[in-house]
Amino acid sequence: MKTRIFFVEANPALHGNLRDVLESRYMDVHTLSSGSALISRMEHDVPALIVLRDGLPDMRASAILRTLQQTGHDTPVIVIGNTLDSVELIICLELGADDYIRMPCNPRELLSRVENVLRRAPHKSQTPVHSMGRCDIGDFVLDVRARMLTRHGVPVTLHSSTFALLRLFAEHPLEVLSRRSIADKLRGAGEGHCDRSLDVLVCRLRRIVEADPSMPRLIQTIRGRGYVFTPSGPNAAPLDHDELNVMPPEPAWKRASAMSSYA
Repeated sequence: MKTRIFFVEANPALHGNLRDVLESRYMDVHTLSSGSALISRMEHDVPALIVLRDGLPDMRASAILRTLQQTGHDTPVIVIGNTLDSVELIICLELGADDYIRMPCNPRELLSRVENVLRRAPHKSQTPVHSMGRCDIGDFVLDVRARMLTRHGVPVTLHSSTFALLRLFAEHPLEVLSRRSIADKLRGAGEGHCDRSLDVLVCRLRRIVEADPSMPRLIQTIRGRGYVFTPSGPNAAPLDHDELNVMPPEPAWKRASAMSSYA
C-alpha cells in the first residue's frame, strides 16, 4: 500500500523534483497550493504525513500548524522553510512540527527525513479513516465527510460531542489516549469535557457501538492510562498493552493556547 502524503506548495513547478523523489519510493503524493486548501482537505481526508512549504501566499506555516492543532489533528508535519528565517523555524517546532528543513533542500535529504518521521510515528499512517473519509467500525460505517454513522445502511443518531469522540478514536487506532489528551483534543474541536463528563461520554458512545457495553471490545479501558480504540472489535487479537502507543497530554502552554482561541 502506498503511503499518502500531502505536499503543500504554491508553485509546485519550482520544486517538482522534491515531489518526484517522494513518489519514487512508492508514495502517493497529493499537491495542494495553499494553507486554506490543506485545512479544508483535512476536514475529510487525513494523510500519513504533510510536507508543508513555508511562505505560502495565504498563510505562514506556523498559522497552519496552529489551526491544525486547534482542530484536533496530529498528523506528522515536515516544514520546508527559508534559509534565514530562524524565528519561524523555532515557532513551527514549538507548534508541533516534526521536522524543519531549510531551503535549498536536497531531494534525497527530504526523502530521508520523511522516512525517519514516518518510522517514528507508524500509527499515524495506519488510521482506518481512508481517503473518502469513511471508516469501518465493527458493524458500523463512520462517514466523516457526511458526519454520519450508519449500521447496515441505517443512520444512527449521534450528538455532536459523541460524533467528535468517535472520530477522534477512529483517527487514532490502537493508540492509548489518556483522558487528558482526549479532553484537550475535544476542547480544540470546540467540545470541552472534564474527566468525569468524558467518562460519561465514553459510556454513551459504548452503548451505541458496542454489542455488549459491559464488555467493550471497540473502546477498551487501559487501567491507569486511558482508552484504546480497536476498529476490528470482536475479531481483534488480544491487545499487548505494553506495546500500545501512548499519547501524552498536551503541554500546559498548548492547552492554554487552545482554550484562549475559544474564549
